[in-house]
Amino acid sequence: MLIKKSINKQQIYNRVKKYNIHIAYLEGILSLLYWDDRVTMPKLANEYRGKQIAILTEYIHKLKTSKKYKNLINLLDENDYEKYSEEWVNIKWWKYSYERSSKIPPKLMSKLSNLIPISINRWEKAKEHKPTSLKDPYLKEYMNYLEKIIEINKEFISLWGYKSEPYQALLENYEYSFIPSEIESIFNNLLIKTKELIKKYYDKSQKVKDILKGDFDIKKQEEFCKFLVKSIGFTEDFSRLDPTSHPFATSISPKDIRITTKYVQNDIGNSIFGTLHELGHAIYDYNLPEEHFGQPKGDAISLSVHESQSRFWENIIGRSISFWNYFYPHLSIYFDIFKNYDITDFVKAANKIDLQPIRIESDELTYNLHIILRFNIERKIFNENLKVKEIPELWNDLFYKYFDYKLSNYSEGFLQDVHWAESLFGYFPTYTLGNIIAAQIYYKIKSELNLNELISKGDFSKIIEYLKENIHKHGMTYTTKELIQKITNNNIDSNYLYNYFEEKYSILF
Repeated sequence: MLIKKSINKQQIYNRVKKYNIHIAYLEGILSLLYWDDRVTMPKLANEYRGKQIAILTEYIHKLKTSKKYKNLINLLDENDYEKYSEEWVNIKWWKYSYERSSKIPPKLMSKLSNLIPISINRWEKAKEHKPTSLKDPYLKEYMNYLEKIIEINKEFISLWGYKSEPYQALLENYEYSFIPSEIESIFNNLLIKTKELIKKYYDKSQKVKDILKGDFDIKKQEEFCKFLVKSIGFTEDFSRLDPTSHPFATSISPKDIRITTKYVQNDIGNSIFGTLHELGHAIYDYNLPEEHFGQPKGDAISLSVHESQSRFWENIIGRSISFWNYFYPHLSIYFDIFKNYDITDFVKAANKIDLQPIRIESDELTYNLHIILRFNIERKIFNENLKVKEIPELWNDLFYKYFDYKLSNYSEGFLQDVHWAESLFGYFPTYTLGNIIAAQIYYKIKSELNLNELISKGDFSKIIEYLKENIHKHGMTYTTKELIQKITNNNIDSNYLYNYFEEKYSILF
């Protein structure tokens, strides 16, 4: 007589955990390939790198969707465990991830992965050429690849399905908590408030001398940015800072977090605040619980929360008078010209409202208009089948509507961002959601820590520890909405961001 052995759920859970840790190591290798592609790889190698990335991506996708893996996770039920426990969190997200991944054929993932490095290369060429006509050969070549990438994303949408609108299926890759109509409501309120602030403070801010523009040696910029990163607490033992055409941060492993920035000879603010932005991402990745590496419990909950961390360091900390009380004397050592100005001059220049076309060079307030524009176009692409050839002019029309500014070429318009060339549709709204969340967190931290005094002393350890304890250490335990409710006892509310701007501008301008 055969006696069927009882299933040991803990053993199965441990096997699934080990399986996912193995995948996480492979994903770290994939991140390294992407980092190298953007930072150090010879440009002529992009097609071969595309093949390498495609092969590894397809292999990882097969592991994530294998029948063996499916059989194992089907034996697990998160409801057998206490809500918010490690097991509950991991099983919940493993199942969610499998459900989405398994709907996408590996060959389709490989096809997209193979396209992306070439698409980025063609995007860079088109952007450098600054086209003014849709007939431009560089632009046409890039738009051909963009069209292919959009079609693949439409295939993804049809395979995933959606509840509210097609665009939601893509948004879920970066933000699970919200549906697009909720974001639209939040953004519409912010759009009204932003226009009020522009009307009130724009003319006053134009009286500020823009001392961040000038001639700043690239090598010295690099040295100062590395000093900034190290002073805040990121050392070369587990991180590095490198130049790239479009800044990003990436995690290769829990002890290898890489930051990139862009140095611009005539604009030192670009590198300083771009570096602080990516540092915010890196601080979050570094402080995720290492003991849960390769598990949802040890991963970031959403891009909205991730962006809240980068925007918190870039803007709320980095553009404050307290921050420059500490760093301005150091900056003046690297660049003598700042000895001719005081800290207030610098901080006013760092916060000057500037109605200009480039998102990553825009001021903190009008930045959100750039995001709202992109959000609206992405929804039209996937909800209303907006054609690729129609995107450039729609972009220009919306930009004029929001900024009262006519663009001179497409590099100032839809070519300025790498996101679409990388197939990152649904990513953009997380930037402004992150700004809103950052403001809410700022008010909460201010109520518990003497924030300005700590920053003025260059003591960032208590701030990082606060963020770690309240956000980073939770991994994917809570959804974005649950996490913000837990921290602030409030829903996500754009009025916090409005109040933050009003308080700052009333003092500066």
